[in-house]
Amino acid sequence: MPILQRTLLGLMVFCIAGWVGSAQAAAFKLKDREEWMGTYFQGKKLGFVHARTRVKERAIELESRVYLQLKTEGGDQTTSFTQETELAPSLKVVRFSLLQEIMGHRQKVDAREEKGRLVYRVTGPGFDKTQSLPFPPGSALSSTFLFNLMAEGLAVGREGTIDVLIEPFQLMSTLRYRVDRREDYNFQGESVPTFVLTYTLSGMESTLWVSEEGVVMRERTSQGFESVKEPEQVARDMGGERLSVSSVITLSLVKPARDISNPETLRKMKLRLTNLSSPGSIPEDHRQKILRSEKAADGSYRSTVEVHAEPLPLPGGAVRPVRSPGAGDWLGDSPEVQTRHPKIRRLASKLTSGTEDAWKAARAINRWVHSNLKKELVDATTALDALNGGRGECQSHTYLFTALARAAGIPTKIVNGLVYSSQYGGFLYHAWPEVYIGEWRALDPTFGQYQVDATHIKLSEGAEENPLRLMPFVGKVGIEVLEH
Repeated sequence: MPILQRTLLGLMVFCIAGWVGSAQAAAFKLKDREEWMGTYFQGKKLGFVHARTRVKERAIELESRVYLQLKTEGGDQTTSFTQETELAPSLKVVRFSLLQEIMGHRQKVDAREEKGRLVYRVTGPGFDKTQSLPFPPGSALSSTFLFNLMAEGLAVGREGTIDVLIEPFQLMSTLRYRVDRREDYNFQGESVPTFVLTYTLSGMESTLWVSEEGVVMRERTSQGFESVKEPEQVARDMGGERLSVSSVITLSLVKPARDISNPETLRKMKLRLTNLSSPGSIPEDHRQKILRSEKAADGSYRSTVEVHAEPLPLPGGAVRPVRSPGAGDWLGDSPEVQTRHPKIRRLASKLTSGTEDAWKAARAINRWVHSNLKKELVDATTALDALNGGRGECQSHTYLFTALARAAGIPTKIVNGLVYSSQYGGFLYHAWPEVYIGEWRALDPTFGQYQVDATHIKLSEGAEENPLRLMPFVGKVGIEVLEH
């Protein structure tokens, strides 16, 4: 489940947090401003957002902090995103620096715009790399795009798109927005005229209530998050009882009409997934086939899918190192998967010593990760954190397995999806790896499975873990079990 936890926490960086300006293009002027917002999930306090804007002669300087806290079995899990951003007076992005801290684990992103590209350096435990990506004129950051919209003027009926960078994940995406209506918003007993606009980014739909002066009064996501403008004392007050990870699990559970007995032994399942965004939302592979897709009356799609347990691999597996298939960097490293770290490489060599067979090596790594990570409802943010901490859930197991397998010369991808939990009586969001041994095969180090069972429903896959790929599904998808 904690793959969902990481996803939900990452969503909070989208909070606009009251950055300000004028709603009319001709008079667009930013002012020095400081704003606080309380953050809630399904009505329960989760944290707060603090933002400060300073307007100088040649630059606009922004500081923001998102603070979140969940209760786990081992105590409180604190997560924060602290960002400093500099824009030119024209609103062109100059630079930003983002520090992510999750349970004491730190990752920093420093970025600067250079001639139509964004050059960024990511540093974290066992990882330090500088990369770049295209950043065309007119692009914005996910944390400041409202400036760009307001510079053109807000008006009911206005809609459009803007290319934005999602800072924590260093990903470009297209943001679609629409100004729906005018509405009076009640703030501490006073009626504040606002524009209500809806935007969609990476599958997440949010609604903003923005005052005529450009202050965000409220933001609400379709996944159950909500941030509201509050005085500092109220925003910072976390209250007595923390929102627990287990309650997030319960709230995110996808529960079918009937239970599944002994899911770990299930070899085949036919099901209908509902409330999908498109007929091609669900990927297909050697285990998972779409039998039928159709459009529902509400405009969403539903797909009938047949899922099989992982079959046995063919005899005579590939010899390590295995050549990486296709275009994916299935042997590479990332801030989350430190394949080249000496500690990872030494352990991978130890676990696979004496065998050149890639499948046997993958099974040895799978067995070690399953046996040596304690199963706790906390998740490390990187493979190295998981190895050093020795505990975690699906994300920790998958990161560590992936790093070790790649270090052993086995191409490995990270899969995000759903898996059935007998404990909760429904499907939970989950992560597991697939290895290439001449063909792709799925394992699950969290459950200790060499062949994943048929309740493992793949929703996305990639060389690097990207929780945002789950956003078109979280809080929306439904499951009808037809046969099992």
